[in-house]
Amino acid sequence: MHKNMNNFSGQFEDGLAQLEDDLAHKKVSKGEGTGPISRILSNVNLLVLVFLLVTLFKAQLYWPALLILVLGFTRFGHWVSIGLLVYFAIIQYWPGVIILLIFGAIGWVSVWYGMRNVKKNLFSERAQVEPFEGMPDLLFLQIFQMVFFALALLTSGILSLVFWILFGLVTLFEVLRFYYRLASPWRRLHYSLIMRYVAVAANRVNIVEKENKEFDIDTALNEFAKVIYPNWTDEAILKFLETIEEKMNSFSDGDTLRALFKSNTHMDDEKIEGLLKKIQEYFRKKSPRWIIAEIIERDYGIKE
Repeated sequence: MHKNMNNFSGQFEDGLAQLEDDLAHKKVSKGEGTGPISRILSNVNLLVLVFLLVTLFKAQLYWPALLILVLGFTRFGHWVSIGLLVYFAIIQYWPGVIILLIFGAIGWVSVWYGMRNVKKNLFSERAQVEPFEGMPDLLFLQIFQMVFFALALLTSGILSLVFWILFGLVTLFEVLRFYYRLASPWRRLHYSLIMRYVAVAANRVNIVEKENKEFDIDTALNEFAKVIYPNWTDEAILKFLETIEEKMNSFSDGDTLRALFKSNTHMDDEKIEGLLKKIQEYFRKKSPRWIIAEIIERDYGIKE
């Protein structure tokens, strides 16, 4: 009996682990919840792919380059890479072998980090938010980066130098954009969640204008919470919002802020109390920042 129970327990844990792997693979294949490290490594791998294409073009190996362009970004891309790796080894085209091995290694590490991030957040209570939400400019930066990189490799002389400078400037701007969202834990949530609220609020404005009603902040905040925690019940969302409102009304962070101001500023007690009073008045106005602040504290602690 005890042995059967152990077998059942082991099978159940194996089945749960397999389900977790399947869900993680599904999300990673769609690029959902992979996290910043996986995203950055994927960007680097695209540059490696561009380098391979330029190398093949210079070596007049046109059909492998065409194969990568046609099938490399599809679900057959993995098999194309393996096939070309074998082909390059057979014809002893070692630059292609080396570049493909680097491409595969970076890709594997990117997927590993993506899987790890997805699994970490899959059954957690953390907000399912990507740090780069609301940043469509990153796609355009990536396109220009790849184009300038390819042209810098293909050209020579002054023209090549111009493209290297352009590639460097775009890359620097891209790094600054990454830093803007990743410099501290609260940044990974704050800006992305603000963009989500903007979308929710815009949708609510369209609805109330059609129905000739006034904008209701309570409804907007409720819908905002739902898009952050889509698996929560209505009761859980309501309790979550009520908890936040109680904190705001009681100014529960007052003592923490007072200690923060005393340790980090030269203000006297009277000025600190005056500032805290203004902050408390501001907290009485309902705002999406209430929710964002609560989520940051839940995910990363009160200091953030």
